[in-house]
Amino acid sequence: MNILKISDRGTSNAQITRKSIDLVELKPNSKEIAIVLREVQNGNKESLVNILEEYPSLHWAEIFYDKTGDTVLHCASRLGFIDVIDYLLNNFTPKSVECKNKDDKTPLHEGAQFAQYKACQRLIEHGANVNALKRADWTPLMLACTKVNGKRSLKTVQLLVENGALINYENKDGWTALHLISREGDAFIFNVLVKYGLDVRKCTKNGRTALHIAALHGNINIVKLLLNLGINVDINDSCGNTPLHEAVLGRNVDICRLLIENFADIHSRNNSDYSILHLAASLRRSTHH
Repeated sequence: MNILKISDRGTSNAQITRKSIDLVELKPNSKEIAIVLREVQNGNKESLVNILEEYPSLHWAEIFYDKTGDTVLHCASRLGFIDVIDYLLNNFTPKSVECKNKDDKTPLHEGAQFAQYKACQRLIEHGANVNALKRADWTPLMLACTKVNGKRSLKTVQLLVENGALINYENKDGWTALHLISREGDAFIFNVLVKYGLDVRKCTKNGRTALHIAALHGNINIVKLLLNLGINVDINDSCGNTPLHEAVLGRNVDICRLLIENFADIHSRNNSDYSILHLAASLRRSTHH
């Protein structure tokens, strides 16, 4: 929608002399934007279509939350609203499929984190970068390994790796998809990543292996897989802890038993000169305080 802005630089009691006429483009106000964002969150495309038709010069990437920077495409990708995604990416130039919010997350990051497999598929079809980096160097694949949601997450991970996701990419702390999925405990996704070349011996910047992480978080299926892959059962992290120390700290008795059955050193001491017995005793004391 356009209006004519009239500038008058000479007036009299009886006449306004129009000196210039400037064409000015109208933009929606903050209330209108808020309504559209709310409706999109509820899966309603109608108000979005209406506002974009009412303001022809408006691109959908200009419709976003001030606080987070999330655009309507971020919202639709996170929630899996395929009809909204199709409308945005098929009807506007530029497509802006790589638009970023204030955390540098693209819509593909959002879709991957919330296991929206079909949304991710659409975004990739329209040129989304499967290895885009958000703040702190997280890829969509890494985010897909943080909030595991059964088969949806599995299909999302498969889609990403089949489209060239970097399996062993490290973030600033040295974490990879290996460490994230070992924390989450999904054996199916773990096996898919291994199939595509996962480095199961990768350590974080503080020397933690996937075995340390799985042992701490009680993910015995991952522990079994790692042991079958030949991971050193007595490897120390930067604090001197072994996976057995971590299993004790996590109060995971079954994993302690499994590690000992696989010849974990029950006498190993960490950098504080603590054995597993010291740690177990300290846990008991903390329980009683």
